Amino acid sequence: MRGARIHSDPAAALPGDAVGIRDGAIVALGPWAELRAGVGATTRVLDVQGRTVTPAFIDSHTHFHRGAVLRYSFLDFESLAPAGIDDLLGHVAARASTSADGDWIQGDSLSASRLADGRLPDRHELDRASPAHPVVLRGIGKHVVAANTRALAAAGIDRDTPDPAGGRIERDEAGEPTGVLHETAKLRLDQSHRETVVPAPSAADRQAALRAAYRDLHAVGIATIHEIIRLPEEADDHAVLRAAGDLGVRVRLFYRVHESPLSLDWLERLGIRRGLGDDWFKVLGVKVSVDGFCIFRNAAVETPYKGDPDNRGLLRIESASLDDLVARANTQGLQVAVHAVGPRAVDLALDAFERAGPAIAGPHRVEHAYLDMDAPRLARMRDLGLVWSVQPAFLDAYRREWADAFEPERVGSMMPLRTAAAIGLPIQFNSDFPCAPFDPLGGIRLAVERSRDGSPSGDPQVLSIAEAWRAYTTTPADVAGDDRLGRIAIGARADLIVLDGDPFGAERDLAGVTVHATMVDGSVVHAPAGWEG
Repeated sequence: MRGARIHSDPAAALPGDAVGIRDGAIVALGPWAELRAGVGATTRVLDVQGRTVTPAFIDSHTHFHRGAVLRYSFLDFESLAPAGIDDLLGHVAARASTSADGDWIQGDSLSASRLADGRLPDRHELDRASPAHPVVLRGIGKHVVAANTRALAAAGIDRDTPDPAGGRIERDEAGEPTGVLHETAKLRLDQSHRETVVPAPSAADRQAALRAAYRDLHAVGIATIHEIIRLPEEADDHAVLRAAGDLGVRVRLFYRVHESPLSLDWLERLGIRRGLGDDWFKVLGVKVSVDGFCIFRNAAVETPYKGDPDNRGLLRIESASLDDLVARANTQGLQVAVHAVGPRAVDLALDAFERAGPAIAGPHRVEHAYLDMDAPRLARMRDLGLVWSVQPAFLDAYRREWADAFEPERVGSMMPLRTAAAIGLPIQFNSDFPCAPFDPLGGIRLAVERSRDGSPSGDPQVLSIAEAWRAYTTTPADVAGDDRLGRIAIGARADLIVLDGDPFGAERDLAGVTVHATMVDGSVVHAPAGWEG
């Protein structure tokens, strides 16, 4: 590759304009005038014509398998964007009209705040749209579902079903379930429940969805994902594609060991430990969720939600159980990623990490933790050697939901990135796909500008471009122990992106920067048609 402005560290360009690659690794860096002497007659030379080249992005928190299957198999309300419940019901009815009686109608990425009605559909409305089919529509992040009467009956959920710990069944004035189920109250309508009644797509359909979604990752410059899985077949599908040579990105696995068929005992019996695998496909650790999602008013907060004085969210695991899981996983040499959105959940997580002692195999991670986070909590995270794993895309994706749930001053204090960076807390960025689109450039822009339109926001919590870029490249690589990823250096793997526009130049116009081409392990996997450099 020649004619490049090469940035390994975004704060400074590397000298020279050429990168030499052999067998998927970077073997030479420097001026083209010096490197060209080592180019053989069969060597492919890509001239990037003055474009900027950086390490490819790492999305360090995804539910990629589930999101891929959603995108290509179910009703995706993120892309369908129904204006209101009537519009949503029209999509359900249309899918039902092409489905055999009794087939399940499934959807995902619903949000009450994005519907003009300000609520999710109830079972009676879904019954009218699809009387001959069980219907289950999942909210963003799968923290809530809306189900019709057939689905509730199939799962055995009725007026006599009690609210489980960490969950809530919405009920009408007569005490009957409305069909809206929060967190653990999804029960057998949760596909990860051991006795779920919701059918799963076939292996062939799942793997086809993954192949297509890998290409979507390439288009935005992502070469590695940290994949959080609930079911063994999710890891198996990636492994099958790895064996077939069709694994389009590097996959790092976190097994969910709470509210999941998987368990630490199962991992231990199989000998699954951190680092098991290879450069393409390996294990990092486990994931545990403490609370719910704030857009459904389920995050565990100290100050109640706006207009809801009795609601301080839900805790989905008891402190003693969390302590046990974190300590055992640490002893087994696994990294631990804890989902904690609200401050009550964050405190439980930090207590568990403190009791577990120093990390044995790489730093542990707190996922989300963007709501009502004060400087002492951030400093405690730093002092415990933790990594803040956060989603800048949420600053745009959930503006409406946050405005509905919180007062303006609480919305304005979301995600205090500058405070964390200033005290030296390591930060890594990710999408939490399908909770938000995987769009690293968009996430970087929001972290740097904290505005939708690119205008100066005056927000004191902005990061520099270099800080935000590292949070999507070098930092997640280092957190995962991938010292040959997230950087451009001799011996590093050739996971690179070629950019149209220069994010590090004098103008630093992030809005004009796009991914021109993506290279994974030295192979061009995304580029304009006919592009040869």
